[in-house]
Amino acid sequence: MDQSSLTSLMVELFTAIRLVSGYPSPDVLPQIQRVTVVEMQQKICGGRSCGVKAFYHPEWGVYVDEALDIQNSAFDRSILLHELVHHLQKTTGKFDAVANFCYRRNAQELEAYQIQNRYLADQGAPRRALVMGWSGTCKDEDAER
Repeated sequence: MDQSSLTSLMVELFTAIRLVSGYPSPDVLPQIQRVTVVEMQQKICGGRSCGVKAFYHPEWGVYVDEALDIQNSAFDRSILLHELVHHLQKTTGKFDAVANFCYRRNAQELEAYQIQNRYLADQGAPRRALVMGWSGTCKDEDAER
């Protein structure tokens, strides 16, 4: 997928997000990097296998597993949409007032999964994303982040 097609897809996904969530369209589109799963695991999981297909980082943008068929698969596209929701959460500051890192992270993930699943339903896709929580992985010092 060339950069022009990827930009068009992002605009389409941000429009879908706006329609189901009320988030505004972003002033600046995040950088999207299509990388191998090994590169992604090195970047986010310390080199170990962790099952991540995509992730968002405010400074790096969105990393997406190059094996995902974001052009033809509604489910794979929804994975990118999920990460774009995180971009909007960060740029709008919606969750900045939640001081506890674990609560903030859980609320952000829950919202991103809800928007992702709403998108999938709107697309008529038979599959839904599994809503996962991270509260069990948080430690006391995480509350201070």
